[in-house]
Amino acid sequence: MGSIGAKKVIWCDTCDRDVDVGLLSPEGHCPGCDRWLAESRDRSSVPWHFWVVVVAAVVYLGWRAAQGVLWVGQQIF
Repeated sequence: MGSIGAKKVIWCDTCDRDVDVGLLSPEGHCPGCDRWLAESRDRSSVPWHFWVVVVAAVVYLGWRAAQGVLWVGQQIF
């Protein structure tokens, strides 16, 4: 079984509760007691498939722009 929909949580001993990773401060501190729980989230990476979509969109829009310029050229001349 995969971990689809699983949340990442960290246990805080001071607060005696699970803290969602998304609720941590940018420095990795607990929102309740300000105790350090995890590494800083300042340097987050973008998934590789995001860049695949960006490249595909740039290629597609570039091609459509070239087609538009050619079409305008045909209509004028």
